[in-house]
Amino acid sequence: MTLPSAHPLSALAPALPPMEALNFQPPKGDRVVLDNGMVVYLMKDNTLPMIHLTAFIRTGKINDPADKIGLGEMTATLLKDGGTLKYSSEQIDKKLEFLGASVETSIGNEEARADMTVLKKDLDEVLDIYAQALTSPAFEDSKVKIRRDEALEMINRRNDDPGRAAMREAVRNFYGADHPYGWRTETATVNAITIADMKAYHANYYKPNNIILAAAGDFASNEELLVKLKEKFGAWAKGEVKFPIIPPVKIEGKRRVCHIEKDSQQAFIVMLQKGVKRLDPIEYPLTVTNEMLGGGLSSRLAAEIRSRKGLAYTVYSYFAKKPDYGYIAGYVGTKPETYSQALSEMIRQFELIKTSAAPDEEVTRARDSIVNSFVFKFPTPFELISERAAYEYYGYASDYLDNYVANVAKTDPAAVLETAKKMFKPEDALIFVIGDSKKFDKPLTEFGPVTELKED
Repeated sequence: MTLPSAHPLSALAPALPPMEALNFQPPKGDRVVLDNGMVVYLMKDNTLPMIHLTAFIRTGKINDPADKIGLGEMTATLLKDGGTLKYSSEQIDKKLEFLGASVETSIGNEEARADMTVLKKDLDEVLDIYAQALTSPAFEDSKVKIRRDEALEMINRRNDDPGRAAMREAVRNFYGADHPYGWRTETATVNAITIADMKAYHANYYKPNNIILAAAGDFASNEELLVKLKEKFGAWAKGEVKFPIIPPVKIEGKRRVCHIEKDSQQAFIVMLQKGVKRLDPIEYPLTVTNEMLGGGLSSRLAAEIRSRKGLAYTVYSYFAKKPDYGYIAGYVGTKPETYSQALSEMIRQFELIKTSAAPDEEVTRARDSIVNSFVFKFPTPFELISERAAYEYYGYASDYLDNYVANVAKTDPAAVLETAKKMFKPEDALIFVIGDSKKFDKPLTEFGPVTELKED
């Protein structure tokens, strides 16, 4: 049988109307401030008989005393695990297990969190545990010892994953080991922490006027849940919070290379450049620019280093925002025998994106990817309302979330080129490498002056 000569594949595809621009209009929920200063975001969601709460406490690892790095984390993780003045840790564990509920407390570099998930029918019981953990932790001796031992074991094993160690140590050397952005816990700093320190830390930071709480779920009305929250937190007195002074970031403006010798099958490479401060509007075009450069499998770094040259399985770039200057990171894991090829190509791609405007279709593809992933960050009302609370916590404008899609959509090839020229300066980057130099195809000195460091 003879097929018609003119039968292009495109002719078989159905004609589709052009897609309209995404109309992203997320619900706002309600925002209430209690008499003691606690900010509460609320959004009713009767999809499932569940209620979720997240509290953002204004503190973080960067607030630790220099001689007691780890204090914030010890305190945060023991709020519930260390028992409370009303409930022992054993009582809490048994009750939560029986009810199938969860109360979890944690801390990051710039925020502490307390999360709660519970069936609607058990709200009163679990909310009381949650409130007690936030307001009246006991820091039981036995639990403190367990947590301290865990922290010390994590220090002992922190170099087991050289890929993670490379990023951690790169950031540490980028900011300096003496700056809070570059701190890490040490055996001496963890052993120096006492229960009295944890109680003092809690008394200073865990105050209602230092908390933003997000709540969503199957409550009859916002007013009903507010009554319960006021019952649990209303008597919690507001007070002054004393924050440490974080010194300004000082970043060297010249290329330098750091190397840790390690007998490893791979070489792990991190390149860090000076980034942006949080709330800088350049984040919108920078987000698109980074997506094109190293944001996914279709990015330039992945296409060249992974797909075309086959030098690496993992390669990417991203940028981190901070109150002071953040960083722009490039990462690749490759064979030590080809490390210079992978690193050279990474540097080349950071330079190449500055030389000419990108094709419209590449910018459009990057914008669409960012917008789609952003919109799908909020599959439930709880994710949405907790994100609104988080944006307030970090000082964003109240309409930041609502306008994010529109602001990203403004990025065109000219904006990408201008942003890349302004932000990408690989000649001033810190290059951090962990790997076996005996296998390197070229000496590291070809990329800049080298500082040899020891794994510790």
